[in-house]
Amino acid sequence: MELIGYTCSYIPVELLAATGLKPYRLLHGDIGLSKDGERLLRIDACPLVKSNIAYIVKNQDKFTALVGSTGCDMARRMFDIVDELTDIPVYVLNNPRTDNPKIFNDEIDWLVKELEHLSNRKLNDDLLRLEIERWENVREQYRTLNKKRAANPSLISTSDFHKAAINYYKGDVDAQINITENHSVNPRVYLIGSAITYGANQILELLEQELRIVGDFNCGISRFLNIEIKDKNLNGIKHAYYNQPPCIFKRPNHKFYEWTSSQLKKYACDGIVAWTLDYCDSYEFELKRMESRFGFPILRIRSDFSFQNLSQIKTRISAFREMLCSKI
Repeated sequence: MELIGYTCSYIPVELLAATGLKPYRLLHGDIGLSKDGERLLRIDACPLVKSNIAYIVKNQDKFTALVGSTGCDMARRMFDIVDELTDIPVYVLNNPRTDNPKIFNDEIDWLVKELEHLSNRKLNDDLLRLEIERWENVREQYRTLNKKRAANPSLISTSDFHKAAINYYKGDVDAQINITENHSVNPRVYLIGSAITYGANQILELLEQELRIVGDFNCGISRFLNIEIKDKNLNGIKHAYYNQPPCIFKRPNHKFYEWTSSQLKKYACDGIVAWTLDYCDSYEFELKRMESRFGFPILRIRSDFSFQNLSQIKTRISAFREMLCSKI
């Protein structure tokens, strides 16, 4: 099945799937792809964007269309380059940075019309209801697994959850979901920050040798669990996607802090791991505020996907564990 690529948690997969194409989240993070992307973007661009643009150009025959958003300025600029270098139709959703549901709803209406033109099919109520039910059923299966991940003691690892969730992000919603239980009483941490890409599972495995990640607010892991569509129609899609826990770039971003604070308490966390990619300013600029606002110890890990400093990171993780254990 041909793919329709997308880049953002605010883009409804139900609408993309209703076209008859397979929604494919662009979450590529690879040092090789990143270096290839540097030929197309400036060197200080986000490595996620550089990897994604290189992947698209190399695999453009797989994509019927691409849907992006204005959430991240560098990601938006990526589509300008894709539009110049390929013949893939590109649609960019204006995701408002301020609390403005009317703009978002109007943009969704616009996207529906564009997708109808692209697919030559009407995205009517019956079709949307079928897609909503299909994707909601899959999300509910992952929510059940997430409860095991968040249990105390935790019953499944985030690294295993991430491996399973890749099927969701790649549009393989019919894939069987199997995760073997792996109990842990390691210090409980909450992961926050930049996207966890398809190739970044090794950092999760490294973290969970010493810690247990019981919750996260990262694209690429469990954010899609917060999409719960009550009304099985277009208005229900708009409401669910707009009212999900907001990204940190939304202004003012007090709702992000309120949500994260509630999750830290809910999951009885001992600390926070902040994973940031090079030049991911949305999180880098907020780290000091996080420390004072959340009041939890924070382990900062910064990456360009090369993972050349894994031994150093391992030492820092061990030291962070010792500090958390001394406080428990």
